Amino acid sequence: MPKKYFHLTILLFSLFACEKDGTKDLGIEKPIEINKNCKILSNSRSDGQQYQYIFKDDKLQNILGFNDFDTFIYTSGKLSKAIHSKNKGAYALFDIDAKGLLNKITFEGTDSQGKIFSYPTTISYNSMGKIDQLVLNWPTFPDKVDTRFTYDANGNVKYISAFLGGEWETILENTEFDDKPSPYKNQQLGNLLSYYMVYSLLSGGLNFTHYINTNNVKSAIVTKGLEKINYSYEYQYNNLGFPNKVDYTRTINNRPSPQSENFSYDCEL
Repeated sequence: MPKKYFHLTILLFSLFACEKDGTKDLGIEKPIEINKNCKILSNSRSDGQQYQYIFKDDKLQNILGFNDFDTFIYTSGKLSKAIHSKNKGAYALFDIDAKGLLNKITFEGTDSQGKIFSYPTTISYNSMGKIDQLVLNWPTFPDKVDTRFTYDANGNVKYISAFLGGEWETILENTEFDDKPSPYKNQQLGNLLSYYMVYSLLSGGLNFTHYINTNNVKSAIVTKGLEKINYSYEYQYNNLGFPNKVDYTRTINNRPSPQSENFSYDCEL
C-alpha cells in the first residue's frame, strides 16, 4: 500500500474510533488503552501506610503491609481465600463469579475469646461491571451498612450514599477528575479492596475511590455525620500518564492538613 494511503487509512480509523467511544483526547487515552497489563506494585501514604503488591504469573500473591490479609490462595486457578501470615486464626473467603467479579467477601475465624465469627460483605454490579451496591458487614459497626454508587460517563464514582439512621445520605461526592488513568484502573485488586474503601469512608472519612475509579479525583467532599471534609489533589504523572505522586489537602473546619501518596507500577509495553 502506498504510504499516503496508509496514513489516510490510519487517520480514518482513528476518527471512527473517536466517534464511537466519545473520546476527544486521543493523545492521552490511546496509548494507555493499548497497554492492558499495567500493575500497581506499591502504594505508600504520608500517614505511614505502605503496601507492596506481589504478583506471579499475573496473579496477586501478597499485599505486604496490609492489616486484614497479606497472602492469597487460589483454587483451580481462581482466587478463593486470603490469610494473614501473622494471624492464623482469621481468614477471608472470596466468592468470584465466571466474569471474574467479586460477589462476596467473608471474614471468618475465632476471636480472642474463642468465639467463631463470620462477617460476609456482599457486592453487586451495574451493566458496565462497576460496583453499584456494597453491603458492608463489619464487627465495629452495630449493623450492616448498605451503600450505593453513582458514576459519571467515564466510569468514575461520582457519589456514594449510605443508609444510616433509617435514611439515605450522600457520604461522598467526587466533584472533579483529571483525564489520566487511576493507579488501579482495569485491575481486580480494586474490587478486592472495595470493602476497605467503604469501611475507611464510613469510619474515618477517607476517600479511597481510586481503587475503582477510571480517572483521578481532583476535588471531593466527604460528609461524616455533621462534619464536612473537603479534599483537593495535585498529581505528578509518569510517562504513561499514571500518577506516581499525589499531594492533597484534607480540610476540616477550615483547618487544612497536607498529605501525600506515592505509587509505582510494572507495565508491559
